[in-house]
Amino acid sequence: MATKFNKHQEHPENDLSTDADFANRYRPDPTDFDELAACPDPLLIALANRRSTYQAIAWAVMTPILTFIIAFILALVARYTGGMLCDFGQAKWICSRSAEIWWPISTSIVPVLGVIGCAIMLYRKYTHYLRWRPWMGTFWFLVPFAMLWMVTVLQMSIVGH
Repeated sequence: MATKFNKHQEHPENDLSTDADFANRYRPDPTDFDELAACPDPLLIALANRRSTYQAIAWAVMTPILTFIIAFILALVARYTGGMLCDFGQAKWICSRSAEIWWPISTSIVPVLGVIGCAIMLYRKYTHYLRWRPWMGTFWFLVPFAMLWMVTVLQMSIVGH
């Protein structure tokens, strides 16, 4: 006996209880038999929708992680480059005025590109009639993250340590 999940896995067009995709754009109705034959398989659409959700979650998790990893690597570069601030004992990581300028700007590139990339993916999922709501959630997670990151680190390039 097949479970309810397996039945809907085989025939997702019969799953009337799931509301995860009710906000998707509806595909245009076919006007002739050729367009009907060219319509994508509902199972493939369901799998693409599920894949879209996993991609959005991965994007939301990996953007901050990648930001912190790149910020740490660039801080190591700034530390090993050295400078007057570290020589006089005023700083341990960002050792020169030039590092105070390039480190915040370069570490802010990842969150900004993460937000822009998420917005592009959101638009593409929406126009391709796929599940776009997780991408909207990812977008609204990344916007405050990017703003918080830039407000925190870009102060250094304006006022120094």
